[in-house]
Amino acid sequence: MRRKNAGSGKKFFKAVRWLLIPAVLAAGAWLWIVKLESEKPAVRLLRDGPALGRELSVRFEDRKSGLARIRIEADQAGRTIELLSEEFPEPVASVEKTISLRPLPAGLTDGEIVLRIAASDHSWRKGNAAVWEMRKIIDTRPPRMTFLGGPHSIAPGGAGVVSFTTDESAALSGLQAGNSFFPAYEAGGGRYFVWYALPRDAPPDVPFIGVAEDEAGNRTNVRFRPAVKSVRIKSDVLTLTDAFFAGVVPYFKSLDPSLQGTDLEVFLAVNRDQRARDDARLQAICRDTGPRPLWSGTFLRLPRSKTMAAFGERRTYLYNGREIDRQIHLGVDLASVRNCPVPAANAGRVVFAGPLGIYGETVILDHGCGLFSMYCHLSRIDAAVSSSVARGDVLGLSGATGMAGGDHLHFAMLVHGVFVDPVEWWDARWIQNNVEIKMESE
Repeated sequence: MRRKNAGSGKKFFKAVRWLLIPAVLAAGAWLWIVKLESEKPAVRLLRDGPALGRELSVRFEDRKSGLARIRIEADQAGRTIELLSEEFPEPVASVEKTISLRPLPAGLTDGEIVLRIAASDHSWRKGNAAVWEMRKIIDTRPPRMTFLGGPHSIAPGGAGVVSFTTDESAALSGLQAGNSFFPAYEAGGGRYFVWYALPRDAPPDVPFIGVAEDEAGNRTNVRFRPAVKSVRIKSDVLTLTDAFFAGVVPYFKSLDPSLQGTDLEVFLAVNRDQRARDDARLQAICRDTGPRPLWSGTFLRLPRSKTMAAFGERRTYLYNGREIDRQIHLGVDLASVRNCPVPAANAGRVVFAGPLGIYGETVILDHGCGLFSMYCHLSRIDAAVSSSVARGDVLGLSGATGMAGGDHLHFAMLVHGVFVDPVEWWDARWIQNNVEIKMESE
């Protein structure tokens, strides 16, 4: 019996030994990898650049033994200014810290500093420590912005261009007009120019504010005062018939099978909701613009065509003698012969070609710096996206697709997504006085 028990005991201890060995090895590996690890913490500036902005944001990270201490300080003019110091008794895998630099912490002034960032972790190797040093510029002075030339004038629904200078490089610059922001483009030598527009329904006292912001986030706002011309508001009444509905409603139902209800209900949904969606889509399309003007001279009007509807008309829609809707017409309707060739109004790049809601089959050209032309209701498209076109190149044929009662071209011009009056761009004198002179070096 004793021999039997002794044998059982040996087997037991042998089994335990084989179980303990992996456990001990695993524990040792864990201690070596986690507690005795030699990897230093990592640091990343969340906004990097030569100049410090209005705040300094830093991300510290140590995914193994965890952060134990962090410190941020700045050396300037022989002095060290502590900006942040924090300890973590319990390991922290990552942390983000933001230090406000407006107003500047006591002891710091505009000029060069040495930024020092330090971190250590909870490693049993007495903590892995790392220190990063980098030269930065403290800049709290906003750029100086000066508008050039003049006088400047604009009409509701019109466009304009203005140039300005800044005394330092601007990371962001442009013109704020009401709720719309029009970005500026570099012209060289510290000079910029910006295309801007005044929406057709904007109030006459809408403020224009020039904006310039430097790399450090310092922003200048300068009042710009163009003379706002008065324009006569035109109106038109469109009487809709069942025959009109029969011509346009099936087109929209084919594009959107979810459209339900009577022809009148479908028309109203398209004329209101689809129109709003189309405008949002146009805003996105008009962000794809080049940094240099691609065009020159006057814009071409559809040859041998008659104006059927003007820009900015306030349209009232009647059906069975009753008003059912109101909208503003934001283009010029031009009628010629059926399926007439539609030329590019000026040199540009095709940024859109295809169906676009109420506008039907549409081509949109980018002419650079936020200026676009738009050709709608086409029966055929002959232009390819991303291709370059010259003034007069045929983009397609006129038609009656979309919300069109008959064959015509709906021609529109936009400045950074804001519709403007195409008539200005057909006028050589207007272009000379309001564009070419303003863009010349001053």
